[in-house]
Amino acid sequence: MKRVRFALLHSAVILILASSLAGCSLKYQSDALAEQNVPQLRLENAVYKKYADNKKNIELKSSVFEQYKGINRSYAKDVEFIIFDSAMMPKSTGKTAIISADTKDQIYTLYDGIEFNDTTQNINIKGDSLKWNGNTEQLVSAKGREITIVKDNLKITGKDFSASAVSNTFLFSSSVKGSQINVGKSGGEDEEITFSGDSMRGSVSSSSDSSKESFTVLSGNAIVKTSTMEIRADSIELTGDDFNIIKARGNISGTNTESELEFKAQTLEYDREQKIVTLTGDVELKDLKNDVTAKAQIIEYDQNTDVAIMQIDVELKQKENVCTGAYSVYRKKEQTLDLSGNASVKQKDDMFRAQSISFNMDTEEIVLDGNIRGTVKTKSGN
Repeated sequence: MKRVRFALLHSAVILILASSLAGCSLKYQSDALAEQNVPQLRLENAVYKKYADNKKNIELKSSVFEQYKGINRSYAKDVEFIIFDSAMMPKSTGKTAIISADTKDQIYTLYDGIEFNDTTQNINIKGDSLKWNGNTEQLVSAKGREITIVKDNLKITGKDFSASAVSNTFLFSSSVKGSQINVGKSGGEDEEITFSGDSMRGSVSSSSDSSKESFTVLSGNAIVKTSTMEIRADSIELTGDDFNIIKARGNISGTNTESELEFKAQTLEYDREQKIVTLTGDVELKDLKNDVTAKAQIIEYDQNTDVAIMQIDVELKQKENVCTGAYSVYRKKEQTLDLSGNASVKQKDDMFRAQSISFNMDTEEIVLDGNIRGTVKTKSGN
């Protein structure tokens, strides 16, 4: 996953609000509050510039600046800002309709038309209401309000957002959806991944400790779609570069459009790069093209070879054939099945048992090996 570093929100808000507004506090709120409090300082069409080591690092423009005496609260209207790097080149830009700054409690709130761009990390954030707490280093959105975060080819839109610059974690506690476009390797086609859920939480590696892997977890009606897979589950976790690893838990169902398969399970792990999916817990796999249904406790399916390895309580049904065993290998393209561990094949009224059985589903040819037993019933002619 292209890492969305929410630590940048910390630096952006602190630089813009704590540095700028603490030295030039401003106020803009409701008409009722404005009537009750006369601003100590009011500036119109103001430009604020901050320098360090004789270099400009912040420039902030606003149509109105107001500072109120005795309440430690300030406001600005129609704000645009630029943050510069050490070479005085713009590294971040943004705008918002209103900024509220409580410098005593370090509470800074942005209202309406919020847009923040970090050119160094290629991140864009848009929303209508965001609040930063400088004491707890928490960023939250207003209840029920959406924000959109875009990082490179990743886009996330959700409600009830919160993020911590201390733990480098984030949360959308209400509905969320997103997409990521992964550029094809070695001239291959680009692939788009889409996802949604009732909520979403995640963690991103910090610049001080990049050993901790980033993760994203969708919970409640979680759905992930790739070019070949659709996965639905109670929860789905996305990790690795470009969401290469997908893990799901609880009431899993899905389809593989490339292999024409449907599946159900309790847990799933899918390696998109290797194209291998592992299903566990009351697994059911349906080969729609060949009308084959397989059940087991563990099934590993390789999309590259169209081979399924099944383990524990294996049962496979095809036409009037029922095959069981402790371990089996199903080759979808060849339509063959190798069974072992108290293997059996039932064909209508005929039963075959052996230590291992090879079964050709097209020809219905059976090869038995080891401890062979069976019953064959024949019907007499008229």
